Amino acid sequence: MVDMLNGGAFSIGDKLPGERRLATMFDTSRNTVREALCNLESMGYLEIREKSGCYLKSLEGRLNWESLRVRTNATAFRQVIEALSMIAPGLARSQAGKLSAPDIARLEQATSDIGQTIVNSDLPTIGHRFIYFYLALAEIASNDYLTLFLKELGMASATLSNSGGGLAEVQVDSLFAYHVELFNALKGGQADSAEQLAKECVQALRRLVLPEY
Repeated sequence: MVDMLNGGAFSIGDKLPGERRLATMFDTSRNTVREALCNLESMGYLEIREKSGCYLKSLEGRLNWESLRVRTNATAFRQVIEALSMIAPGLARSQAGKLSAPDIARLEQATSDIGQTIVNSDLPTIGHRFIYFYLALAEIASNDYLTLFLKELGMASATLSNSGGGLAEVQVDSLFAYHVELFNALKGGQADSAEQLAKECVQALRRLVLPEY
């Protein structure tokens, strides 16, 4: 849709086709179109006027952490998990066997916090707690850039909704089991296992909060 906006067919202030027409153009559902339009508005491309329609506001748009933090849909949650999947395995591998006693205690507490959100059936908080675990790893690694990125990712995840219907027992058991194994691999210096388990943890999280993906 961004390519369409930048293709020269629309000028600033022009009204876009309606949702039904866009759904036909892109061979998708109206719900998907509506979600895309909302994302484009939050990115600064469009202005959605109640009972009027969508209007082109900018050809450049804006993409910054402030705009990302206000996204609340499943697409945003999927992108957060995808970002985590690109970072978590390498970070886990790099820190396996390098943890001090205080580091281990900190990660053990973060693991306990994840477990508590599961016990409380607090699905919206689980993603945030998982990101905090990797934020702790980044801070332990003294990587300022990765630390700042994960802090922002955590703030963005705090406002996200999920499309899961609840905490399925099998999914929950899988999620926490993988995470406990990851903690033990980090503590035991098993770099290969830590990397693979971090991948499994993120996939288990994805299946729990985004079952349709």
